[in-house]
Amino acid sequence: MTITSVALSTLLMLPISITELNDFKRLAVNNPKHALVEFPRLLMRYQGETSNRIALLYYSALTAASRADDWPMFLNIIEKMRAPALSAYSDGNKLQLLSSIGVAYRLNGQLEQAKIHYQCAFKFASNDIELAQLKVNQSIVYRLSYQPALAFQLIESVNSNQLSDKVKAGYSVVHGNIQQSIGNFQTALHSYEQAHELYTKMGDKVSKTGVTGNILGAALAVKNLTVFNRYRGDLDKAARLYYPRILDYLQWLDIIAYALESQTLSTEHQQWIENHVVKFVELGYEDVIKAHLLLIKARDLYPKGASMKFKSYSLPEKLGKPWCGSF
Repeated sequence: MTITSVALSTLLMLPISITELNDFKRLAVNNPKHALVEFPRLLMRYQGETSNRIALLYYSALTAASRADDWPMFLNIIEKMRAPALSAYSDGNKLQLLSSIGVAYRLNGQLEQAKIHYQCAFKFASNDIELAQLKVNQSIVYRLSYQPALAFQLIESVNSNQLSDKVKAGYSVVHGNIQQSIGNFQTALHSYEQAHELYTKMGDKVSKTGVTGNILGAALAVKNLTVFNRYRGDLDKAARLYYPRILDYLQWLDIIAYALESQTLSTEHQQWIENHVVKFVELGYEDVIKAHLLLIKARDLYPKGASMKFKSYSLPEKLGKPWCGSF
């Protein structure tokens, strides 16, 4: 055996360090597909060991699978966490696990399943911060279920001053979305800018890029071209790297900004809007799309009967039953 192979063998047997866990956690957020590639390599390091660090590794992989829309991998990880070897550690983190499962259901449009998993998770919240995080998650479900009054009531009951930066950033995005759904675009804009500042501070490039799109949309809804231009910049580059789903939406925003500035809508731009508006409604921009079209006097271009379209994967029901018991 060569010195190199001995060193590599020794490295593979070393336990996973806290630094590596933190690096993997960040990778799961900023580059989830790559995190899922790294996940099996890191698992090899523990050689059958079970510990809280291994459970934390699985939690981060669960986040990566959800962000990467890799639902077969998500289900595989859930199944592994049900195994007796890890159950002692997963049982101690039921709140986090049930919340992650609830998010997965929400992303796939299985809103009732998301709701019951969040409701179960409330039983395991041990402090005000955990309760606040669950309220944020549940309020998203109410908004997506077209129950804005319930969403507003729940989000307004959260004391955001007590939240960690990570939770407060998510809260600010959700608060902005709910304010948008009831037509309060100026308040929404303020919330999105708060989230942008927090994501910048945390180095979460994916979420920062995504919420910048929200800022641009809200800024145009209140005809604030100064704020729009400040954040628009070279966002295309960041979008290609971290949030490609908004690339076409940026073109929409540029067309609306030009129409507002020139006070005219060209035939070419009108045709582009007609060809793409359904896509943006299905992506979840319906509230701001209506506001934009109203401002450029093109409300009739909004497609009748169109609504947000969720991811198409259908997860099995009651995935959280081993940790929740009877729903």
